Amino acid sequence: MDPIVNAAVRRFVSQDHIRNVLAGEWVDLVTEAGDPLPGIRGRAGVAAPAMDGPEIGADLIEMQPGSAFPLHTHPGEHILYVIQGAGLVHVDGLDHRVEVGDTIFIPAEYPHGVKSLPEATEPFLLLAVGYPHKDIAATDRMKVVETD
Repeated sequence: MDPIVNAAVRRFVSQDHIRNVLAGEWVDLVTEAGDPLPGIRGRAGVAAPAMDGPEIGADLIEMQPGSAFPLHTHPGEHILYVIQGAGLVHVDGLDHRVEVGDTIFIPAEYPHGVKSLPEATEPFLLLAVGYPHKDIAATDRMKVVETD
């Protein structure tokens, strides 16, 4: 659809376009096989179609100390924002320590993983913004990359 026509058709609807990620139910996150990711849960944030069609959205992710996402990819890019705690983001073969206030851009083609610190005394909280966005409980949210 033409961007000008699309903008004329789209409307801001507050009950659909504003969501508090600190409220609502926690959802356990799973792999594409439906296996739970121990110690990792999330709350759905807002999501809506972007001008070019696919959804853009944000979700809150909570990781208990010592929990980790396996090496994986996504169908699109995402940005992580650290809200609480510290952890490691593994991208392009390297671990990068991140802490409150850090933003991390993850290109779609890079296998990556996220780990909370085992010695942490509080959960590691991240805001994950994805494009295209996948529902927090979706099994196609990430694809685990097999390692040797």
